[in-house]
Amino acid sequence: MGGCSLAAPPQEAFAFHVPLSVPFFSNLWTAGRRREVPDLRLGDAQLVDLGEKPVVSLDIPFDSVRFYITQVVLDEMANEAGIRRAKGLYAPNFGARDLVMFGLAQALSGAMEQPGDGTAMFSDCIALAFFAHVVRAYGGVSIGGRNASGGLAAWQLQRARDFINVNLAHDPSIPEIARECGLSSAYFARAFKRSTGVPPYKWLTKMRVERAKELLKDPRCELADIAQLCGFVDQSHFTRVFSRSEGYSPGRWRRLHRC
Repeated sequence: MGGCSLAAPPQEAFAFHVPLSVPFFSNLWTAGRRREVPDLRLGDAQLVDLGEKPVVSLDIPFDSVRFYITQVVLDEMANEAGIRRAKGLYAPNFGARDLVMFGLAQALSGAMEQPGDGTAMFSDCIALAFFAHVVRAYGGVSIGGRNASGGLAAWQLQRARDFINVNLAHDPSIPEIARECGLSSAYFARAFKRSTGVPPYKWLTKMRVERAKELLKDPRCELADIAQLCGFVDQSHFTRVFSRSEGYSPGRWRRLHRC
């Protein structure tokens, strides 16, 4: 078994391998036995129980996103969401076509290549979507229940907005904002979108642009300083996001709105 990964200590956890290019490794050993698995294609996902000490061949280059979740986290998130606990995850023949997982992997990969626009919030949303998908598709658990409807109370929405506005220069996460509202991350993310029409990370970007427009009215503020104060990665990132939102570059917007 030369050219193989090292066997990790058994743990109550699961890993999903989602290829972003082909070919992808197809040789898999679990519990010391070679398993017959189909060649993965783009749009497929492979589920491995890490309690079985999996080993894979590493004899060809591959590009993939690996999702990891423990049984403890599955239980904690199920309790937060008010749904039945998934007693493990399972896929016949280690998995197959899963366009939802492929979409999540592509979105996450793209966000990591170009950080900004509320990367922490965006990653949190991907994590919540990942949980909702895997417990239904691989754990046999319905995700309906007490959190299926309803938005934020007026005070919670105001608290969330205030927290985001105060932390524009940073990268606030969904758990941080949810704690301010006394809610679980999963419930907050769904309720916020129902209340505002957009997920938290898009609201964050919107508020950064609005704050930037206020600062652009002051001719003493340099574009690089505005980018930093509003939480953009750099001036280039600021220009790209602002132009996409307003149809003009920050510099041109400033000239058009000069008093």
